[in-house]
Amino acid sequence: MSQYIESTMVWRGINITVRYNSDYFKSTHKTSNFRLAHLEVVTENKAPLPFTASGYRSHFTDASEIGQYDTPVDFVKVWLEATAKSKQWKKQCNRNNQLTLF
Repeated sequence: MSQYIESTMVWRGINITVRYNSDYFKSTHKTSNFRLAHLEVVTENKAPLPFTASGYRSHFTDASEIGQYDTPVDFVKVWLEATAKSKQWKKQCNRNNQLTLF
């Protein structure tokens, strides 16, 4: 296994750590052009994100998918913005913004 690159970012006030390994299993690209990449997204204090209620997401994909972006953080930003448009995420944000009496 190769090394992970770790970066941090803030999205809508949520602190996020992004860990990326562009060649998770080196053996996959020896027999094909496919490189299995691993991306981990972890929020501070387990804050939910549009694509994870637990604040942690492990994502395996072809490295070329993430390679289309300048950095893994850029990929995560686009992923967050796209999934933040879902009705489920909007509903959760509204719930979090409403005051409760009990």
